[in-house]
Amino acid sequence: MPLSTHLDNARNLSNILKAISFRDHLQFPLHPRLSTLGYSGNAHYDYPKDSDMMELFQCTKIQTNRYKMSLLKPSTKALALSCKVSVRTDSPGFLSLQYLVRNDDGQICFVEYYCCPDEEVE
Repeated sequence: MPLSTHLDNARNLSNILKAISFRDHLQFPLHPRLSTLGYSGNAHYDYPKDSDMMELFQCTKIQTNRYKMSLLKPSTKALALSCKVSVRTDSPGFLSLQYLVRNDDGQICFVEYYCCPDEEVE
């Protein structure tokens, strides 16, 4: 499933998105996970490093950040039009989404969206 579908499903379940890089020694060494936990249910999306969706994944430590879905919702319009997406976080948890979009003339442009974390995770 594409990232846009995962974000749509997550938005329908909860108003908080958890972005987690975690270690699972049995299956994947270190990989990203998107999770939502809400009254309507839970959803977890794991992205293995060898997935077709993943071009590059660099992470040196486990990190968990939370973002309000209402703040991420405006970025889904660019996500729907994008050819590629770059997702980055820094150590304080600021999220950077960079979308590669081709316009009607075939020119490449980039749309960047930044979001600060909602709250610290225990």
